[in-house]
Amino acid sequence: MKIVLSWLREYCSWNWSEDELVEKLTLSGTEVESVSRTGFSRENFVAAKVLVRDKHPNADRLSVCQVDDGSGSRQIVCGAQNFKAGDIVPLALPGAKVPAGFEIKESKLRGEKSSGMLCSSKELELPGDEDGLMILSPDTKPGTPLSELFKGETVFEVEVTPNRPDLLSYTGLARELVALGAKPMERKPVRPEGFAASGGFTVESRDAEACPRYTARLLEHVKVGASPAWLKARLEAQGLRPVNNVVDITNYVLFELGQPLHAFDADLLQGKTVYARRAATGEKIKALNDKEYELQAGDLVIADAGGPVAIAGVMGGERSGVTEKTSRVLLESARFKPGDVRRTSRRLALISDSSYRFERGIDPVAVDLAMQRAVELLVELAGAKPAELAVQTSADVEKQNVVPLRATAIPRLLGYDVAESRVAEILQALGCRKTQQGWEVPSYRPDLTREVDLIEEIARIEGMEKVRGRLPGGVAPASPADERHDRERKIASALAQWGYYEMSTNSLLAKQEDIETGVNLLNPLTADHAALRADLLATVLPCVRHNLAYGVESVKGFEIGTVYHREKGRLAEERHLLIVGAGADRQAHWSQAGQEYDYFSLKGVLESLASHFPEIKVPEKFGAVDPTLARNHGIKVPIYAAELALSALKRGEDRPFSGLPAYPSVKRDLAFVVDRKVAHAELLQAIRSAGVAELEAVECFDVFSDAKDEKLGTTRKSLAYALTYRSRERTLTEKDVSGWERQIVETVRKQVGAELRT
Repeated sequence: MKIVLSWLREYCSWNWSEDELVEKLTLSGTEVESVSRTGFSRENFVAAKVLVRDKHPNADRLSVCQVDDGSGSRQIVCGAQNFKAGDIVPLALPGAKVPAGFEIKESKLRGEKSSGMLCSSKELELPGDEDGLMILSPDTKPGTPLSELFKGETVFEVEVTPNRPDLLSYTGLARELVALGAKPMERKPVRPEGFAASGGFTVESRDAEACPRYTARLLEHVKVGASPAWLKARLEAQGLRPVNNVVDITNYVLFELGQPLHAFDADLLQGKTVYARRAATGEKIKALNDKEYELQAGDLVIADAGGPVAIAGVMGGERSGVTEKTSRVLLESARFKPGDVRRTSRRLALISDSSYRFERGIDPVAVDLAMQRAVELLVELAGAKPAELAVQTSADVEKQNVVPLRATAIPRLLGYDVAESRVAEILQALGCRKTQQGWEVPSYRPDLTREVDLIEEIARIEGMEKVRGRLPGGVAPASPADERHDRERKIASALAQWGYYEMSTNSLLAKQEDIETGVNLLNPLTADHAALRADLLATVLPCVRHNLAYGVESVKGFEIGTVYHREKGRLAEERHLLIVGAGADRQAHWSQAGQEYDYFSLKGVLESLASHFPEIKVPEKFGAVDPTLARNHGIKVPIYAAELALSALKRGEDRPFSGLPAYPSVKRDLAFVVDRKVAHAELLQAIRSAGVAELEAVECFDVFSDAKDEKLGTTRKSLAYALTYRSRERTLTEKDVSGWERQIVETVRKQVGAELRT
């Protein structure tokens, strides 16, 4: 919001410099984003009086003028058509640099000398009509520098947070500065009058929740015209274009008190009743911005007997707008539900100063204050004669909230004490009133609902720099989320060491057709990002395709992320790990041939992962991705993937350090003949179950079957194992190893019917 400092000084006074004012506002929570100055400050620009205007002898559209620049007469060639002899206009003297960037020099135009340039408001970057020259006040003395005529204003651009709608007005910001140490200015109080039916008009709210209060007042004998210079200057500095005195007054009051108003031409309204109601689907309204909008059922509108005349809280309609022909005005001041105004404004992409305030909530008391203030200005500036009383839907005002405040809570939360008298001074300056139950909060501060809110206000005004810094008294314990994160990082680190790159993909994808398990967004930004992924593979495959398409020969990656699905209608989240590989597993080298990524490449890394992290189980199904799915993503090479849930992930125990063995190992080979139906896993389990604690490792190094029935027969096979024995307490003897071998052979014979091959 823009704040004109000279306007703000009408409500409070201060002795701070601009830098100090910026610092006080920013540190109190109202950030000043920029400081600028309006007006005109360039040299060699003066006011000049047109003495003579003659037609150019060599050009139909040019004039040769004699002008008085305060020091004498000079000749100027001009192409504008909207001026006459006797007018006072801006003159750029030779040497002047116009805002467009070029310098004015004496020259000849179609053979006639021109010693300067007469300027339009657009050329000077000043507000005003853009067609033709800028016509100054006839009282302006020729030769007066434009920098004196347009001294300008200092304007602050402040960022108001959504919870502080009270700061969206000059009176609200003045209250804030008074709390920070400024002095309030004595102003004539604006008091609302009583209400009764008047002027023949009635108002009706057909949705009391969406429009809890609607008031209107009839004014007759209104003289619509240009606003006085001071009012125009205020609005222009605020960034608004003046329209006419009636519309300008409603805008002025909006910025002064924060309450939006709207003026209808009473003679253009159909019937004598104005309604606040919901629109019907298909109803249309042409707004004051000259655009037509199609309404939907649920949009809140103001209507007469002929249909909508305003989009409630957003913008008025052209059909009942105030023009120069208007003589009777029906002035509206109302409250609308913020959510309804926000919804309609966003859907229509129509944002106004009114909607900006209604969306955040307005002060209920300001409805009456703004009505009375606008009536006073209309009487003063437009000669209006108001009807004796206004009409309204309800006189109810929301009950003001009382918040308790304990003296002991202030030092406990802030870390320092604040004197009781200072607490009262701050809260009273903010508009609060002390009662037996606590502090009564003013109607314009609905954000103050709890004790901590009042304490925050005290800290904000006192200055957050008074909060003493200190180190925490202890260390926060690790939470389950911390432990899960640490464990995930260890998994990621292990995979990275094994040559896999971590991926991070967008969790959004196209809309899911399965609405029972899929999770679609209610308000997606694009069609390609309309649902949450149910598995990591769906978002990782495009990443794999992108890398392969750009010539990456080996894609080995993983992602740890969240997937989403529905369980019995409720949204559920789960952490998953995806490992994916495609292309080359090992590049060709002079010492070895290259190797493509395959099932065993993936199985190897899964088994390594499970050995390092016991809580991770190798999934039953993993391997090649469905070729059809791969082709749908533009992947032409085989791709292998395994996705497993990390829901059971826990901190786990760190693997203890184990020193190098102090005693040598003993290796022996045993070959067993078993039935072909016996699997390697069964035989391995039988060897382990012999209970030999010193058996350090078992590795199958050969499998032999006799298809020709020359040695083993067609129903049997041979599996050869390398067994490694080691003791951590002593050197093993031949007797030790022979005894354990007999124990193992006997156990294997009993469990799987194996015989020792000779």
